[in-house]
Amino acid sequence: MTGQVVMTGATGLVGTAVAAALIARRYEVVVLARDPGRARVLVPGAARYLTYRQGEDGDWAAAVTGADHVVNLAGAPLFKPFTGPGYLRKATGERIAGARHLVAAMHHASPGPRTLINASSVGVYGFGSPTDELVDEHTAPLPGEYARGSREWEAAAIAEPTARTVLLRLGFVLTAKGGGLAWQLGNARKGKVSYFAPGSQWLPWIHLDDVVAFILRAMAEDGWHGAYNLVAPEQVRSREFAETLARVTSAGRPRRSPALLARLFVGAGAAIVLGGRRVVPARLLESGFEFQYPHLEGALRECAGATA
Repeated sequence: MTGQVVMTGATGLVGTAVAAALIARRYEVVVLARDPGRARVLVPGAARYLTYRQGEDGDWAAAVTGADHVVNLAGAPLFKPFTGPGYLRKATGERIAGARHLVAAMHHASPGPRTLINASSVGVYGFGSPTDELVDEHTAPLPGEYARGSREWEAAAIAEPTARTVLLRLGFVLTAKGGGLAWQLGNARKGKVSYFAPGSQWLPWIHLDDVVAFILRAMAEDGWHGAYNLVAPEQVRSREFAETLARVTSAGRPRRSPALLARLFVGAGAAIVLGGRRVVPARLLESGFEFQYPHLEGALRECAGATA
C-alpha cells in the first residue's frame, strides 16, 4: 500500500475521479459518506466506508487516526435551479462546519494525518462586473457573500497547525461525466449552445484530469502548501467558451441568453457565471505543474469525444 487517505465527497464529481485514481495507485482509501451503501457502488475498491454527514458531530478522530492524508471535497452543489441566498448560506455553512469538524478530529488523532487537502473555490475572490484584471492567489477579494463564505471555509481548514494544508481554489471543472459541462454537451448535440449576457465575463475552467493530477502531486510534494488556483492557463470569456464548444460539437452559432435566466435556472450559482473574474494559476505555473489540457479547445474535444 502507498498510504492511507481519508476522503469526504468521494461520491461527487471530482471525488469519484480522485478516489479511483488513488485506489488504482494502491492507496488505502477510507470513504466518509452520507450513504455508505451508495458509496460502495460509486467508489468500488475502497478499504472502508463510514457514515458521515457534513457539518454534524461524530467520532471523526477515530476515522482519521493513522491516516497519511485527508482529502475534504464534501459540499452540496451550488448550481441548483430556483435556489437563492438562503440556499447559498446553508451550503456554505455546512462546508465551514465540515472543515472545522475534520480539523478538530485531526488535532485529536494520534497519530494525526500529515496533510489536509481541502476544496475551495475561485469564489474566494468575489464576483463583479467584467474587467481584465488578472487575479492570482494574492489578489484581495471583492466584497460579497461568496468571498466572505469562501474565506471562512478556508480559514476553518487551515486551523490545524500540525498538518500541511493545501487549498484547491477550483474553477469550472470540465468533464463529460457530470456537472455543468455534461448538460451543455447534451444541448450542443441538439445544436443548442448559449451563454449568459453580457458574455464578456471571464469563465475560469480546468479539466477534471488536471484536478486529479494536481491532488496526487500535492499529496506527494511536502513543500506544497496554502492556496492554489486550480484553473487552466488559458483564460476565456463566457462568449468565447460557448463559441469553442459550438465549434467542437458542430453546433449552431451560440445564442445570448438574458442574465435573468441564470438567476432562475442556475440559482445560487448565478453570480459565478455572471460575474466571473480573470483568474490565473500563478502558483501552479511557478511550481512547474504541467497541464494535460492547457487550452480550452483540446479540453472540450476530449470531453466531447468521451460522449461521442
